Amino acid sequence: MQFIDSHAHLNDPAFDPDREELITQKLPEAGIALSVEIGCAPEEWTPALELAARHPSLIGAVLGVHPEYASKLNPANLKELAALLPDKRNLAVGEIGLDYTCFEFTAKERQQEVFSQMLALANQVQKPIVLHVRRAGEDYAAYDDTFHALKHEWKPSAAAGHPGVLHCFCARYEEAKRALDMGLLLGINGCFTYKKNEYIREAVKKAGSDKIILETDCPYLSPQGRRGLRNDPSNIPLIAEFAADYLDIPLEQLAEITVRNTKALYGLV
Repeated sequence: MQFIDSHAHLNDPAFDPDREELITQKLPEAGIALSVEIGCAPEEWTPALELAARHPSLIGAVLGVHPEYASKLNPANLKELAALLPDKRNLAVGEIGLDYTCFEFTAKERQQEVFSQMLALANQVQKPIVLHVRRAGEDYAAYDDTFHALKHEWKPSAAAGHPGVLHCFCARYEEAKRALDMGLLLGINGCFTYKKNEYIREAVKKAGSDKIILETDCPYLSPQGRRGLRNDPSNIPLIAEFAADYLDIPLEQLAEITVRNTKALYGLV
């Protein structure tokens, strides 16, 4: 049985002691056929592509600007990103979006401006998008503003099997439905396993098991039972087991669905 980690940060310093061993030994042993490295700040773009070049059968790359780092974007590195996105090692534009918990790093207006620029680049290269949307408490304005921008500024890639994913889905069915209506998948990670997050599980179950992909967002968000420890792609089977049990489908079927969806999203054969 094989799985794909659709969203990881293996270039994070947390992996400096054992990155190569993890990728070449631990991941294959855990049944991880591929891990997608997200380069979401200017200084992460080239390292993400280089990691994919060193491990072409095990690592893919996705490049973009996380809303927390929107203040780092300037005309020079925007031009650099535009030049890097067509690279065949780059599978999508991301993670991009709006995060209304990080105004101390980047103001709302700047986040929105950069999100618009990222959508314009995605339209230009016709690659799928990986969305980061995070609300502030019970205020879902970040989702409202994201869906408004998508409706008015985004031209989904016609070539992609799925035009995008709502990464780290942590919202209600209302938000899930709006995402699904735009053709987006839902990214399920360790958050799905946390005891307090029944509302997330209920939303995903209502959305349907055929609308999800698996991710770790490592080194963050280790699944229940491993919280407090460094997360890595080898935890994908644990997330899958939890999700399969909750969604009441065989683990093998969940693995097949999520691998198929991830390959369709990223245009993988």
